[in-house]
Amino acid sequence: MVTIDDIARMASVSKSTVSKVINNYRGVSAKTRERVLKAMKECNYWPNATARSLTMSRSMIVGLFVASQLNDRFFREVLDGLEMSLGEKGYDILYLSSKRADNPGRKFGFVEKARDRHVDGVIFLSYLKTSIQQFDEILGSDIPAVFVDVDLVGKRASYVMSDNMKSGSMAAEYLVKMGHRMIGFIDGRHYSKPAQDRLTGFHRTLAEFQIPYNPDWVFRGEFSEEAGYSAMQEILTMTNRPTAIVAQDLMAIGAIKAIRDAGYSVPEDFSIVGFDDIELSRHYNLTTVRQKKEEMGRAAAELLLKIINGEVFSPVIIDTELIERGSCRRLA
Repeated sequence: MVTIDDIARMASVSKSTVSKVINNYRGVSAKTRERVLKAMKECNYWPNATARSLTMSRSMIVGLFVASQLNDRFFREVLDGLEMSLGEKGYDILYLSSKRADNPGRKFGFVEKARDRHVDGVIFLSYLKTSIQQFDEILGSDIPAVFVDVDLVGKRASYVMSDNMKSGSMAAEYLVKMGHRMIGFIDGRHYSKPAQDRLTGFHRTLAEFQIPYNPDWVFRGEFSEEAGYSAMQEILTMTNRPTAIVAQDLMAIGAIKAIRDAGYSVPEDFSIVGFDDIELSRHYNLTTVRQKKEEMGRAAAELLLKIINGEVFSPVIIDTELIERGSCRRLA
């Protein structure tokens, strides 16, 4: 059986250097690291995960709390980035529930669950800040934590979020430059930080171009096709209605369906710009502001590892970009 001594001898390094490479510690040159990894590969030597965790006093497991279904179109891509980045560092992901399996009526707190499963840190996906109190315990604990799309910070906690204010601004500016002066807005409820920031960016940009902001054309609801469909139905009943709509992707798709069901079309009768660039938006030829979801996942993983390793950390804001397709028409 190949041992760490054999790898050290083959790579002409000390056992401690091999250990540093295995555990991803700093202080090893790229050339030496490559030599050690080559020796490990040639010998098919990969240390037992349990042995590694005992040596490092870590489980090499990250806990993941997910508020929505794992097939959520947005967070599925974020999860891809998480899995790749954590996997590269030798970590596994454990999906955590906030309730006891044997007692569905009792909440199993975030801290209690994390400690019970001996995870090195936790990541929160698809949560909304409807009640800040539900996160008080985790924010005040010593458990490393990262939130995606929720702006919460603690002594060992921070967050990753897209530049949503810029997203709202880009969508509005694009439509203004296409000649639109009557622009509606359909997005999530006020307790969604991304939706609130997008509305702020949208509002500010209209003001910069001296275009009136009409609150009657602003609709808030759940991130769903149904909410977008319902909002668009209401817009269609108005005598004074917008020529263009800015909406979160799922809501934009619902709006497109309502427009078509009413006998109108996109972009001939209404122009629409979305937010997120989920996979489904491509099938609707939707111009949208893309959130770099896989990059968000990688950033969340890297931020969590910084916190775990005791490094300096701060919130991470990810840039967004406009993806132009065919759902908007230039007005004369």
